[in-house]
Amino acid sequence: MIAAAAIGGLAAPGMARAGSPAACPEGISTTREGAVLVKGTVDSPDSAVVHLRDKKTGLRVASIDKWKVVPVSVDPAGDPHHRERVSEPVKLPDLGIYTIEVGGEAEPTVCGDFDYRLRSEVAHAATQGTVSLDHLTTNVSADLTTFDPRTRASSPLKNTKVTLSTDRTSQEVTTDAQGHLASPFTFRGTEASTDVRVGVRATPEMDPEEGRATAVAVRQRAEILLDSQSERIWAHYGSIAKLTGKALRIAPDGTRKPVPEGTPLLDGANGATTTGADGRFERQVRILREDENTTWVNGESYPWLESTQAGTDVELVAVTSFQGVGATIDAERRVTFTGSLDRKPGVAGQSAEVEIQYSADGRTNWTTREVFTAGFNSDPFHQTVPGETNGYWRLRYPGEALVLGTAGEPLRLSRTVTAFKTFDAAPEPLRKGQDFAIKGKLQHGTPAKGYGGQTVLFYFRPAGSEAFTYKGRAKTAKDGTFVRKFTADTTGTWIARHRDADGSHFAAESRQDELPVN
Repeated sequence: MIAAAAIGGLAAPGMARAGSPAACPEGISTTREGAVLVKGTVDSPDSAVVHLRDKKTGLRVASIDKWKVVPVSVDPAGDPHHRERVSEPVKLPDLGIYTIEVGGEAEPTVCGDFDYRLRSEVAHAATQGTVSLDHLTTNVSADLTTFDPRTRASSPLKNTKVTLSTDRTSQEVTTDAQGHLASPFTFRGTEASTDVRVGVRATPEMDPEEGRATAVAVRQRAEILLDSQSERIWAHYGSIAKLTGKALRIAPDGTRKPVPEGTPLLDGANGATTTGADGRFERQVRILREDENTTWVNGESYPWLESTQAGTDVELVAVTSFQGVGATIDAERRVTFTGSLDRKPGVAGQSAEVEIQYSADGRTNWTTREVFTAGFNSDPFHQTVPGETNGYWRLRYPGEALVLGTAGEPLRLSRTVTAFKTFDAAPEPLRKGQDFAIKGKLQHGTPAKGYGGQTVLFYFRPAGSEAFTYKGRAKTAKDGTFVRKFTADTTGTWIARHRDADGSHFAAESRQDELPVN
């Protein structure tokens, strides 16, 4: 038996720089016989010195500087210098745990503990007969001894309390005068294995130990009966469904009985699933596929029952959502939506009809302004429709059979309205070459007020033409008024336009004013 000690740093003794504290070896442990075992890469092991200090008195009680080098058969790092060094068994007067140090008395480095206690040992651990859910009791036996590193002799561990345990239950028994243990032990029938641990507790003068005996279990047949509402379910993708039913075991005489309370089933979305005292269970499962969802007892990891299962038919409803949606409204009152339509579970090559809707208040009277086609889980869409000066917009997919519809969050889109309150080219009629003036007033907001400091663009369309041509510009005064003089050339129509400059206003266009020129 080896009692482990703490692992120190990576450098070996003797490799520290002069004047610096000594470094701990890669690992130090205590052997069964009370020797010191050192692991590490050391070229000159004789240069290493290990000291033992009494934790009670604070005095160093032994120094070890003689080592036997033992090659290691397998070195994970592939280092040919990797060795283990072992000392002769240490002779100390008192049992206990001592401190391991390297370095001088002035600046010692603590490298763990030296376990110099009695070595408790468990031998011949065994069980008798077989166990099953109808016969849960077995007889456990073992022989327990202690090895004394001072005398290197073994003796029975007599009249000592020992713990018999599994992952579900434990009980305390006592060895006899010869260190023998013999006791009945009863399982619960819900253990993950039929191993029985034979455990010896640690004391100040004895280390802990654990043996193991494995009982032979006779499995029984089992069945899972789902409730009618759990045999077939209709569920949205990603939702949590509740499956309920009853787990039964079939005794050798054919009698059906509930499995033991706490029998584990396949885990669900809420973690481990176990049965109640009447064998009933409730599993929470997350629905991600359309095929069958299985509730089962896994006989490979549960020793009491044979594997069995029951399937739930799932009619899966796909879910959809809009992703990365953005919406803007430009100066010409055009609304543009971007984004993509996601469907889970994903499909390839399928598309859907998406509605662009408008509502004045974002709550009622949603009206569809346009319908366009978007592919599921495909490239993002980019769609533009005529808009409004103010209001709420959203995307909506109405859904179809076994595909759940969705609506995006309402987005408010607005800009400030601009308008030409007045616009006039005068005097008229004119003679060719005569000067005239275009005057007007640009307003914005509700209620409307003068929009000063803005650029107004002037355009002219000669009589008989269909296109307007840019002719000049003017800047509005503080009250929104503007004036620009031109020279008459030919009869035609004048207009003024204002284009948004800060991204917060709509564009505006004046009325058309025909100006005759003789």
